[in-house]
Amino acid sequence: MIRTTRRTLLRHSATAALATLGFPAIVRAEASATAPLDAAMAMLLGRYGVPGGALGVARAGQLVYARGFGLANKEHRTRVQPDSLFRIASLSKPITAAAVLRLVETGRLSLDESALGLLGDDYLASGVADARFMKITVRHLLQHSGGWDKARSGDPLFLSAQIARAMDVAGPADARTTIRYVLRRTLDFEPGTRFSYCNFGYCILGRIIEAVTRQSYANAVRSLVLRPSGVSRMALGDSTRALPGEVSYYQPGESTYGSFSLATNDANGGWVASVADLLRFTVRLDEKAAQPLLKPETLQAVYTSVAPGSVGLKGAYHGLGWYVNPKGQGGRPNLWYIGGLPGTKSILTRLGDGFDWVVLLNQRPQPFDASNVDIQNTIHKAAGAISEWPTQDLFQSLG
Repeated sequence: MIRTTRRTLLRHSATAALATLGFPAIVRAEASATAPLDAAMAMLLGRYGVPGGALGVARAGQLVYARGFGLANKEHRTRVQPDSLFRIASLSKPITAAAVLRLVETGRLSLDESALGLLGDDYLASGVADARFMKITVRHLLQHSGGWDKARSGDPLFLSAQIARAMDVAGPADARTTIRYVLRRTLDFEPGTRFSYCNFGYCILGRIIEAVTRQSYANAVRSLVLRPSGVSRMALGDSTRALPGEVSYYQPGESTYGSFSLATNDANGGWVASVADLLRFTVRLDEKAAQPLLKPETLQAVYTSVAPGSVGLKGAYHGLGWYVNPKGQGGRPNLWYIGGLPGTKSILTRLGDGFDWVVLLNQRPQPFDASNVDIQNTIHKAAGAISEWPTQDLFQSLG
């Protein structure tokens, strides 16, 4: 008599799901230890009708799981690989924040200095419509408390055609044009008084990085963050085409190519990456890492700098470039961020006990907020059902 357990059922369901998704038998056999995660991803793709996705998991600084699911391109029936590149949308923000904090550590920036004062006269030559602009600090931009409320005045990063017409330039409006346009308008609230999630603040941070380093945003981030983290394949995406190794994007009723400018959204949402890329970065945001990217006192500032009015469910809040739950696993804070664009969903989590994971999808599930919670709960539950993890560090085998 064969004894059937919940773990056995999970393993069989995952094997069937992997077979449906086109995994060869040898991969299915090797996947048995992490069957709950396989089953969870297959279930999520089916539940939300998403063509493809990838999931990566790191434990104690090692990549122990990286797998692609479903289709990278529906038309050509190509499959998502463990190292496939995806648009990561707002997961770009923690990367931009890390570059800013590296500059703060070396004394080239201060969190509490005037942000616009760092941009130079080119941006300010035409004047500013609201004197409060000069009160906005680097800290305010990192914490989404600069004074803009997109519910009231719209998100300028997605008003490219309107801004190009107003500024009498050929579209799409680039970051410099977008900033100069916004400076002609008034703020929605006093800087530093409340949290209001805002892409535009990170657009300014990208230009500050350029001004301070005298490099392009992309080159500065590579130097400050990506190369020190062992990341070589991340790149800024193209609005009109896929890069080599990048998946295609799908969103019923919406255009995923050419309807917004990834170049303008570089610092707040423009990067493409694999799950391994993002976990290489994440595992170094840890005081216990062999080669931590940030100093312990900088990480403490990330954990404890609470954006005003951002405290929400279970005491979580927005810190410096991350959402923070101060009462995380292992007695240390949990960090996470979520991104979304038409055709893109990304979720990255760093738990206090050294368990990190990232999900990347090539279609944005709806409803947005409810699907975020569902994905997070599903992955955490599946991970909790795994008693033995692979011991090989996959960072060595994935580019």
